[in-house]
Amino acid sequence: MSSPSSPALPPKGSIITSIRTSCSETRVSANIQVDEESIKTLLQSRIFKSTFKHLRLAHGLAMPLQFPSITSEVNLISLLSILNFAHGYRVPLKKATGRGAYDTIRVLLFGMYLSHDDEGLMSAKGLKNISKAKVAELMNLTNYIHLERPHPSIPGLTIGELGGPLYELVDLVTGVLNQTGEILVNAGYSDLGEFVIAALRKGQKDEQPGVSDAEVVLDEIIRTFPAFQDVGTFEGKPIYIFKKALFLLHALVLRFGQEGDRRIPLPDTDELPIFSDNVIPSMLVHFGVLDLSATTVPTLRDAFQPVAVTANLDYDPTTSKGSDEIKGKEEGSKGSDGYQQMAVGPQLSEQEAYVLRAAAIDACEMIVRMAKVLDVTGEDVWIQSLTLPELDGWLWSVAKEGRLRRDLSRFRQGGRCVMY
Repeated sequence: MSSPSSPALPPKGSIITSIRTSCSETRVSANIQVDEESIKTLLQSRIFKSTFKHLRLAHGLAMPLQFPSITSEVNLISLLSILNFAHGYRVPLKKATGRGAYDTIRVLLFGMYLSHDDEGLMSAKGLKNISKAKVAELMNLTNYIHLERPHPSIPGLTIGELGGPLYELVDLVTGVLNQTGEILVNAGYSDLGEFVIAALRKGQKDEQPGVSDAEVVLDEIIRTFPAFQDVGTFEGKPIYIFKKALFLLHALVLRFGQEGDRRIPLPDTDELPIFSDNVIPSMLVHFGVLDLSATTVPTLRDAFQPVAVTANLDYDPTTSKGSDEIKGKEEGSKGSDGYQQMAVGPQLSEQEAYVLRAAAIDACEMIVRMAKVLDVTGEDVWIQSLTLPELDGWLWSVAKEGRLRRDLSRFRQGGRCVMY
């Protein structure tokens, strides 16, 4: 989370502009190339045309739960967003439970929601007071947060102590929940959903009933909660990403934007920057859009080699034989060896990861601009209506399709990270 040495947040009223400007400047300064022809090739590729329409809205938000109020549902979506991290723990999670990072967080939240705790685990007080032991229990990780070591004085005896990567994850998740709960309690809010709805109403546009100003809402959320303050640096300049805050706004639009009565004011998210994590930049490398060969960040030049761009773009998981078998094997139950078959991606430093995430944001802006003027006819005219959130949803979801889940590596950031 943020620290005293973290870069300053953008001035009020400039968050969205600052994301775009800082990411474009970072990509150019790092000399990560994005060629127009590579964008056209992606937009006209088999993988894009065969999967985009059914994957563009797949952000993993479907929840089989009944909610007593809109505040309760907004609360769950908001907690899902602030906890939308843990990418670096994908392999140990797969080995322990058969689930990836995002699904593990969903399991945690389902358990918190269904808990009969007197205080209510999803209330502000519940978040403030939840323990690591309870978090580990609800994540189904209780048996995976200990390390065994020899007893210091009794030969042949081993003792267990808390530790290992999954204990670290439990510690990070608990820390974010406790901090968020404390902020909410001190500010007088009953839960995070109540805060978010208040922010949406603060951003209500007088001239557009039911529409909230995304800039105002982002400002309220990001400045209040350190776990949303997704800011890095490169060459002494800040890089603004704010992935989880952007994800939250679009998640609310996907869930409530179709309601005829607009029960809460919502922002227009069609033109917001993408929600850059580790998956989307990695996929843009594998699809040939991000060219790292001449970057001024030496460790990135060969980070993903070899890259089979042509084979990836010509792949159609909707018709390829064995895609279901591959998916089933890799999403097997705990103890399955499917996780061992996944391609291992590069481990990047915090700064390297921010540079690549920034380049992905700028590249997606370029892709959408190119799509609007692409020379297409007939059944391909839909490409011209491509939006940034749809592109984000597609890139994130296509990474899980068929052999791509197994064969295309994703980078991971070393160290403790709660931003993605």
